[in-house]
Amino acid sequence: MTRIPTIFLILGCALFIAGCSDADSDVPVVIASDTSTNLVVRADGELVASESLPIALPGSIRMGFNIAWMAPEFSEIRKGDVIARFDDVQIVLDREAAALNVAKSEFKLANTERTSGLELTRIGHESLRVDGEREITETYEEVDERMFSRNEIIDALSDLEYLGAQASFLDWQFDTFDQRAQAEQNMINAERAGEMSKLEKQDMALNMMELRSPADGTFVYARTPWGEKLGKGKTVFPGRPIGLLPVRGKVQARLFVPENDAVGLEEGQLVRLRLDAATEREFTASVISVSPVASPRNRTDPQKFVTVEASIDEVDVDLMRVGNRLRAEIITGRVEEGFVLPAQAVHGDVSNAYVYVLRGQRAERRDVTIGRRSPDRVEVTAGLSSGDRVSLVLPVDAS
Repeated sequence: MTRIPTIFLILGCALFIAGCSDADSDVPVVIASDTSTNLVVRADGELVASESLPIALPGSIRMGFNIAWMAPEFSEIRKGDVIARFDDVQIVLDREAAALNVAKSEFKLANTERTSGLELTRIGHESLRVDGEREITETYEEVDERMFSRNEIIDALSDLEYLGAQASFLDWQFDTFDQRAQAEQNMINAERAGEMSKLEKQDMALNMMELRSPADGTFVYARTPWGEKLGKGKTVFPGRPIGLLPVRGKVQARLFVPENDAVGLEEGQLVRLRLDAATEREFTASVISVSPVASPRNRTDPQKFVTVEASIDEVDVDLMRVGNRLRAEIITGRVEEGFVLPAQAVHGDVSNAYVYVLRGQRAERRDVTIGRRSPDRVEVTAGLSSGDRVSLVLPVDAS
């Protein structure tokens, strides 16, 4: 068991003395006295893998997969076991739509080939008709004006000009027929190729509806970029891990410190931790990283935490498993033979700190200089003398 810190023994004695005094019986105090103590930041957390084999969908296609089922977290799995299944309803619908569009494209191609032959025949018949009409009309150019009226001759000449334009247009249609027919077929083939690509993509996706483990191990859920664990109903993308297989014995501690308590955290600091599954044993670790900003642990809880990663000095392979919950104390500093007060006794801020020292029945405000801090303790480096009785609460008449 952890020894009761000296400061709390002092505080208990001070409260006892205060209780025996008629004048100050209602004012809790702490007596300033040189003491040596650790500055501690408390945190909870869990064991995470420091080395693991990621399990992910192949990155051959780009699309989201909705998780329909996952093997229980921390379950022991064998190589080849199914660890996740995905919802295929939307993929099947998309595949059917792509297959229908492919069939439509093939029908368009067949119809284009059939109508192309009919169009070519129509152009040939139209050309024969125009040539025949031109031959008849051209006879009016050589007729005797005494046999036909002038208007009849003018109409015939106009028809001849129109038929000439028709013949030129039909010649253009015939000359460009192959080019136009090929362009239409190319457009349809491009549409068909696009739908075929979609169809192949859906077929590949349907072959990935089950994800199997590549090795033996303990299955651990991966997390989203926002820190949430993956599970049923979540969407994953190929190439991103859906789970992990931790390497046996390769674990470290991940600690979560409330933002307001994250005081003095640095790399290399000593960590004492106890697993919830074995509270009678204490392990030591050292801080290897501190997150630069605080963030919520999940989207439903707005409270922010600073994440601390710690390397465990001696890993108990049989006891320590990924996912084990733990409690920890991070030693952020140590005061040797100095004044350390409960944080509630120090008021103001770092540059303008003060305490209230009791003088009989009167509380006297005293400016102090503070040094290192923890969430519940403050080192006072100047402004106090040994034996000063420091009030733990604000006096009634304090401004």
